[in-house]
Amino acid sequence: MLRKIIPLLLIFNYSFSQEWLILSIISRNSKGIKYEIDNGEKISKKTTKDPSLVKLIEDFKQKGYDLSNITQVNQIDLNGVFPLFNNNANFNFQTTNLNLNNNLRTNLWFRKESKEE
Repeated sequence: MLRKIIPLLLIFNYSFSQEWLILSIISRNSKGIKYEIDNGEKISKKTTKDPSLVKLIEDFKQKGYDLSNITQVNQIDLNGVFPLFNNNANFNFQTTNLNLNNNLRTNLWFRKESKEE
């Protein structure tokens, strides 16, 4: 019985794989949209002249991707110099040069299912 099942499984072996894209909106204004595309291998930055998110989603749907999720990520960047020790003889404290940037980004998660035989 097992000898009959194994060849049938090899003949009718259908596997499904998914290709994911994460599209992160960097900025959006009346001139267009700046976004990053992460496909798992590399991250590339692109811009569009159309400021519509619906048009951007429709462009990816025409390429065969389905919109799976929309998430918002709060990205906090802390840049600058923080003095760890005081090298001044008068024991005066130095001022820090820290910048705090708070960015709320929208991520669009696209999925493309492909059936392989």
